[in-house]
Amino acid sequence: MKQTLKVSYHSAPSGLRMVHLHVPGCAVGYCGAAVRVGSRDEGDDRRGLAHFVEHTIFKGTDRRSPWHIINRMEAVGGELNAFTTKEETTIHATTLRGDFAKAAELIADIAFRSTFPEREIEREKEVIVDEINTYKDSPAEMLYDTFEDMLFEG
Repeated sequence: MKQTLKVSYHSAPSGLRMVHLHVPGCAVGYCGAAVRVGSRDEGDDRRGLAHFVEHTIFKGTDRRSPWHIINRMEAVGGELNAFTTKEETTIHATTLRGDFAKAAELIADIAFRSTFPEREIEREKEVIVDEINTYKDSPAEMLYDTFEDMLFEG
């Protein structure tokens, strides 16, 4: 018997759009927030800014220290992470269904109340430089990006 999944779409007056997919009987919940800003939106003077912001949003909020952010999901067996692409920056969490509200609240706190403490920004610069150097050691990634730049020039 094929199961029909129900997808709900919601839009807030602020422009925030939400999608909800309920999977009956599933013990795991996934949630995330995606912002349509990625590396393609950066000018030459701001290269890497989206990725840098993705890292630094975990460094504290008005309500939480970095330790509290990281341990909020780990304490209940869940996971919190983020990634940046050319098109978007996404924060996401995986948790047991009963802890879904905790995950959603944590993502909202990170997305809307990050404080970007100066001491954490300085530490994160080194992490980003290391990631860039790792990327430069991948000829396949560099070749793909060069080809994409040529294909979509301008």
